[in-house]
Amino acid sequence: MTNPEAQALLRIARRDLKAAEVLQIPSIDESSWGFQIQQAVEKALKAWLFSLGEEPPLIHNLTALLQRVADAGGDVEPFLALEAFTVFAVQFRYDAEPEPMELDRRDWQQRAVELVDHVELIVRRGC
Repeated sequence: MTNPEAQALLRIARRDLKAAEVLQIPSIDESSWGFQIQQAVEKALKAWLFSLGEEPPLIHNLTALLQRVADAGGDVEPFLALEAFTVFAVQFRYDAEPEPMELDRRDWQQRAVELVDHVELIVRRGC
């Protein structure tokens, strides 16, 4: 049986990924694109927690969310690098002139998509 909260979060994560896709244009500030990636990753991790029977905390820290998923039995190893996007939610979004990280937007976008796809499979299986 699938978890409705997890499904709802995954729908929002997909919406965030679509926004990030549009923001891959180099003339768009990296901080705007990175915030959308962070949001997609955050929602996917919270959906994963719901699927593991855990109540997600009301936090934006991807490192802490990844740890919670791991503690609940999820294999987060392939997605650990995405924790770098925490800075987009807790620092860069309030910084008028954030220092660009010069990230490969297509590569990181794909990594976020892979996480959302992975969690979607878990949620569908009801595991």
